[in-house]
Formats: sequence, structure tokens, C-alpha cells
Amino acid sequence: MKYQKYYKRFLLLLAMSFTAISSVSQVSFDPEYGCLNVIDVSFAQGIGEYGDECITANYLHEVFINEQFAIGGGIGYSHHEKYEFSAIPVFLSTHYFFLDKRFSPFVNLRLGGFGMFGKKNVDTNQKYSISSKKTDFNLFVSPVIGVKVHITPDIGLMATLSDGTYLVNAFDTQKNDYKNKFIHDLGISIGVYFQIKGW
Repeated sequence: MKYQKYYKRFLLLLAMSFTAISSVSQVSFDPEYGCLNVIDVSFAQGIGEYGDECITANYLHEVFINEQFAIGGGIGYSHHEKYEFSAIPVFLSTHYFFLDKRFSPFVNLRLGGFGMFGKKNVDTNQKYSISSKKTDFNLFVSPVIGVKVHITPDIGLMATLSDGTYLVNAFDTQKNDYKNKFIHDLGISIGVYFQIKGW
């Protein structure tokens, strides 16, 4: 797999990050001190018949409802290796943190649409080809599970496992025609989150 060397480096970086901050103490988010801002990078392997390898980056900006729940929006970038296109998803995002503590597992849902550009594998009537015709709506949805850890009261790290799902008009090899299909990728990511006063 093209991204295999990146996975190994990514996992090593993740392990080193959590080891380095194991002695730092912080209780929880302070919802009165700015919004939740997250920047993450993900390397993903395709899952399912139409899945594809991709690399993604996202920025999320959310408002705290309380110490454990935040809602807002985000924007991202992804490049899909076999389909040979790039996408810019724009989405609503919400986080729920199960524990009001320094370490906490959480769930995150991202739901919206995406713009597509840089298409190369188009109308070739082969697997991983996409049609030049657009879908009615370029749906994007990504359920995420992960864990967060504070480094300081305002900065921390997140590690996640996500299913990035894009609705595209892809070539169906069984029906020998282009059909609307969900392409999935299972990604692991590391992110940095921070709060800025007044945001």
C-alpha cells in the first residue's frame, strides 16, 4: 500500500506523544474559555467494494454547550488514490466527551457535502472510475471515535478512528454502468485541539 510507511511513522508519533505528556495533569475543558478548535490529519485504507485509500486534513471549530458537548462546523481536504480526485468537504460537526476529565473517550459526527476537483479517472468504464455526471448532492458523512488528552488547560491531542464516506457516481462493474455509490475509507488520525479566548 502506498501509505504504509506513513502509517508506521504515524503510530510511532502517536505513541511518543502520549508517553511525553503522561506526567502532565489537567482536569477538563473550560467551556467559558473559547471554542474548541481541532486540526487533524488522517491516513486511511479503503473498506468495502468501492473503498479507496486516501489522506485527509480537517479543521473544526465548535462551541461548547457544556464541558462534555460541543457543536459547530468544519472544512477539510482529502485526496483519493484510486479514484484520482480530491475533495473539499464542508460539514456540521459535534463532539461528545464521555468523561469530564483530562483523558476521555469521545464520539464525533461530521455531516455535510463536498466539492470535487482534480478528477483524472473519469468515464473510463473501469473500476474506480467516476462519471462526468454529478450526483444530486455530494453527501459527506464521517462517524468518529477517539480519545483526547490535555497537555495544558488549553491545548491537547486527539487520536481517532473514522469512517469517511463520500457519495460519488462510480462505475458499477456488475451493472456495467455508473451508479451513485458510497465510497468508504477507514482512517486513523492524530489531531491537535486548542481553545483561544474570545473564539
